[in-house]
Amino acid sequence: MATAPTAFFSVHPRVRGDDATEFVEKLDELFPGLVTLTKEQRKTAPRLREGEHAMLHKVLDVVDMKPALFESLADQDEGMDPNRFETALLRERIEKHLLFSDVAASLSSVGGELGDSTLYTAIKFRETLYAAYRLAKAHAQTDRKVMDVLAPVVDFMRKNVAAAAAARRTRTPAPAELPSSGDA
Repeated sequence: MATAPTAFFSVHPRVRGDDATEFVEKLDELFPGLVTLTKEQRKTAPRLREGEHAMLHKVLDVVDMKPALFESLADQDEGMDPNRFETALLRERIEKHLLFSDVAASLSSVGGELGDSTLYTAIKFRETLYAAYRLAKAHAQTDRKVMDVLAPVVDFMRKNVAAAAAARRTRTPAPAELPSSGDA
């Protein structure tokens, strides 16, 4: 049984095309100053272990008890006072990290579900439409009106095939692994 194309939106009347954009804008309002790391920065950024936040707070408790011991670190906290190790600022950053971690964990499941739903939805139409494309392309050879409509699709598909072929040609094969001394 075929479903009307608008069935999803009639079931979900609040869904609009720009809802995701509004959601991202709301996140920017809630969390001003969000950053985007490069792939390399992401690889090398520290990962805190479960319970590490509390332990770092204890280190700051010691700093607050004996601030003179930590004067040499005063300019390393990137705070406002280059002559003082700013524990309040560092505590705030720890709490912000905890908050970001919690929000990211909550959103990751939604992101995963949206990603999976995106893939699943593509499963539901792509192959059928590619079969329709192949039939339409064959028909376009004898019907000028069909060719006029289909021409941009043919160009799009041709460019993607050419790009994929070029990518395959430029890929260098991975070097063969040498057997280890235990393999001989």
